Amino acid sequence: MTPTELILSAVRQHGGDPRPAGVGWSCRCPAHDDQKPSLSINTGNDGRVLVKCHRGCTPEEIVGAVGLTLADL
Repeated sequence: MTPTELILSAVRQHGGDPRPAGVGWSCRCPAHDDQKPSLSINTGNDGRVLVKCHRGCTPEEIVGAVGLTLADL
């Protein structure tokens, strides 16, 4: 499983419901009470997963909210 597949699976298990958006995915951020999708998930050129909460949650908060660490990715 790639890092992107891992985070997408974990977010799905926590009710994030990732949906395709552009070249990546968009979903509700599991790190805060998100009513509208504010989390972007993408894959970098080097294969690393990129997570960006447009409300300001850190990558550590995002992966921690789904039971992962940055090292897992």
